[in-house]
This record gives sequence, structure tokens and C-alpha cells, in this order.
Amino acid sequence: MSYLRFGAMIATSTVVMFILMYLNTYAFEHVFFSETRTYMALLMGATMAVIMLSFMLGMYSSTRTNIAIFVGAVVVFALSLWLVRSQATVGQVSFMRAMIPHHSIAVMTSERAQITDPRVRKLADEIIAAQRREIAEMRYLIAELEDGGADAPQMPEETPPRLVSLQEAISGAQIALLDPAPMSAEEIGEVVPAGPQCAFRLTSAGRPVLAAGAEGTAGGTPGVIKLNGNLLALQSTAPAGAGLEGEGVEFAAEGIRMSVMPVPEEEAETRGGERRRLADLRMELERGLTVGYRGYYRCGLG
Repeated sequence: MSYLRFGAMIATSTVVMFILMYLNTYAFEHVFFSETRTYMALLMGATMAVIMLSFMLGMYSSTRTNIAIFVGAVVVFALSLWLVRSQATVGQVSFMRAMIPHHSIAVMTSERAQITDPRVRKLADEIIAAQRREIAEMRYLIAELEDGGADAPQMPEETPPRLVSLQEAISGAQIALLDPAPMSAEEIGEVVPAGPQCAFRLTSAGRPVLAAGAEGTAGGTPGVIKLNGNLLALQSTAPAGAGLEGEGVEFAAEGIRMSVMPVPEEEAETRGGERRRLADLRMELERGLTVGYRGYYRCGLG
């Protein structure tokens, strides 16, 4: 067997291993290029080169070439290991691109594991909700940073902890950690009894975090979100379906504004009577929180 064939075999195996590392992601939309996975594939390819050549030394007669392969493999292994553990080349966008498939694996295992204990099931459901929310937030931030978006907003200063009673400690929510939560059909029905016409989901298969009904009798479009375990009714002056178009749609209530803006380079698609489009959901609170999520806005649900 020639050394060129050996090299091609190692290179092909390295590429295949890199691809295989994405097979346990929850959805294809969570597949992003990852520097860390690249370094891990190189590390495994270097290890494979040493192991395979050690078993097949009798097939390769050049001692000098064999030593060069062993030394080169060790160098690649050491460099890849250092790059993985130091994260020296990983910036903020690369970090998020690597974390999205990592979070996606947590969603897949938490949703499909055979869990019977209610405590473990509750923990798994909390993991799913948190990972889906963070994936959507990272997709939004990646797009904003890659587009050279606005300067990072000023984060509110943390107030020093106070000694309070138990009732005070659990009565409020930390604004900086407030995120819209997934809602069930029953919860959406509390505000939109006829069922939602449009909904924003953090992932293509997740439950809605924003739901909008048909135009109401007063001319406005009702909407609903769930914050801190409570439902909040919203209102829009535009039809819910405007969220699929270039101008987007905005829902508001006292102290809060939610806007759905379609991603310009992505076209809406129709499946089973529904129209779906990649979109950004932006939440702004007057009390000092602005956060965005990239997910999917779907209409034609009613």
C-alpha cells in the first residue's frame, strides 16, 4: 500500500469523523461550523494515523517516512489538544457557533431519553426549555454581530444583595434573567380563545413563546407571551401575518414591546397550509432589558 493511499485514508477518516460529530444534534438548523469540533477531528485523525501505521508497519518499508508520520501525528495531536483546551482562536461568534450544536445535543437527549421518574422528567423539560431559548438567542446574536450591528447595549448594573424575608426573596423576578417561556395550547387559549393564527417558536419544533390571534373586534390583533410564569396579553395594530413580510409586526403592552422581524435574505415557505419564515423576535422592557432571539414565525395555524 502506498503512502499516498495511507494519507488519503487518514484525511478521509478525519473529515468523516468531523461530520459524524453532528449526527446527534436535535435538528439540522442547529448545525453550525465549529472550530472546536475541527480541532477534535484533527486530534482523532492524528491518533488514528499512529494506531493504523503501528499495526501496518510491515506494509510500509521506509523507516524515515514512518518516523516522519509518527512525529507529524504527535505534533498535530499536541497542537490540536492545545487549541481545544486553550480556545485561543475562538472568538465570541465562534464560541456561539460551537455552543449551538452542543446545546442541540442536550435538547435531543433530554427529549428522547426514556425517563419515568417525574423529578428527572421535570429537570429534563427545564433543560430543553433553557437550551432552546439560548440557541435562539445565540442565533440572533451571531447574525447581529456578523452584520456589524449596533453597539452592545449597556447592561444594567447589578444591585447588591439585601437581607430580606423569604416572601420578599421569592416575590419578584430578576429582570436581567427574564425570558419569554414556551406556552401550551391551553395557556394561549386564555388570551386567544379562538386559537393562534401566527406563532413565534425558538426552534422549528418547539412550542410558541409568542402567539397571535386573528384581528379583534376593536381592530387590533391580540397576542400573548408568558413571563415569570404568568401570561401577559399584548396588542398589535397590524395583522399578525405582517410578521412574515418585510415590515414585520409589533406587539405591545404597558412597559413592554415585542417585535417580529423576518430575516431579509430568507424567503417564506409554505408547508401543509402554513407559511413559515426565519425571523427575529426582539423583546424590550422599559425597565432596562433588550434581548433578541432567532427562530421561526409561522402563520395559518387557525
